[in-house]
Amino acid sequence: AAAVLARALPLPGIASVVVALLAGAGAGIAMGGLTEYGGQGALLGLAAGACALIGLRVASYDYPSRFVHMTAGVALPLTAAAPAVYLIGRALV
Repeated sequence: AAAVLARALPLPGIASVVVALLAGAGAGIAMGGLTEYGGQGALLGLAAGACALIGLRVASYDYPSRFVHMTAGVALPLTAAAPAVYLIGRALV
């Protein structure tokens, strides 16, 4: 979520992606400090941020159809990213 919010900032293309990935890593560091993940939380946050940005990009291809964009265009990439984040988390822990 932090990566997607950071991606919405009005920055140039590549800078926006870098800031979004750093936001994901920062959220991972924050959650890693609150849990037993520690420093590995940053890697998990970075990976989750990358999956979120990929899902955001996939959802943007469905721009003309508002109904589909608000349903399957958003839900499908997020649902597809969840197993990837789970597997990355299992690999790190």
